[in-house]
Amino acid sequence: MQFRKTTFHTYLSKIVIIFFTACLGFVSTSGWTTTPRFDEGIDYKRLNKNHRYKKTKKIEVVEFFGLFCPHCRKFNPAITDWSKNAPENVIFMKLHVPFRELAHQRLYFTLKKMNLADKYINLLFREIQDNRLPLKNYLSIITWAEDNNINTNDFEENWNSDAVKSSMKEATLLMKTFEIRGVPQIIVDGEFLTSPAMAGSNKRLITLLDYLISLRIR
Repeated sequence: MQFRKTTFHTYLSKIVIIFFTACLGFVSTSGWTTTPRFDEGIDYKRLNKNHRYKKTKKIEVVEFFGLFCPHCRKFNPAITDWSKNAPENVIFMKLHVPFRELAHQRLYFTLKKMNLADKYINLLFREIQDNRLPLKNYLSIITWAEDNNINTNDFEENWNSDAVKSSMKEATLLMKTFEIRGVPQIIVDGEFLTSPAMAGSNKRLITLLDYLISLRIR
C-alpha cells in the first residue's frame, strides 16, 4: 500500500513538472516576455537623410538638448550613465541647440572645449531653471564663471575661439538637417530619430538606444 502511494506521488509530481514546463514554453514562444517591443513610426522613426556628424567608423549617437529644458535635465542622468557604459564601437555626442538664448549654446560649447561641461552641466541646469540666473550675455556669464572658480582668462580665450564658433555652427546646421524642433531628441548613426516622448519614458528610451544600435550593427 505504501509502495502504491509513493508511486502515485511520483507520478503526480512528474505531471506537475511537465505542465509547468509546457507553460514556460508557451510563454517564451507566444511573445509574453519582459523584452520591450519597439515599433518604427511610434517609438522611433527612420530618417530619409543619412547624415552623420563626425563620420567616424563608430556608430554615432547624438543628443540634441538645451540647458533651459526641464525634460533634458531629467533625462541627463540616464543618458550620462548610458554613455559611460556604451559599447566601444559607439561614440556619444551632446549638442546644445540654439533655441531661446544663443548665449547658452556658446556657454556649453566653451565649457566643453575646456573639458568642463560634464562638471558644470547639473549646476547650470539648476542655475538657469531653478534660480532663473540670467546668463544671457558675456558679462553675466563671465561673472558666473569667476564665481565658480573657472579660470576667466582661459574661459575668455575659448569663448572667442574659432573652435567654439565652429561647434555652434555645426550643431545648428545638423539641427536643421534633421529638422529638430524640440529637445531632447536623439539621432542614432544618422538613420534613426527618437526621444523620451516617443519611447514613453527615459528608461525605455535607454533600452531603445541599444536596440537601434543593434540594427546598425547587422
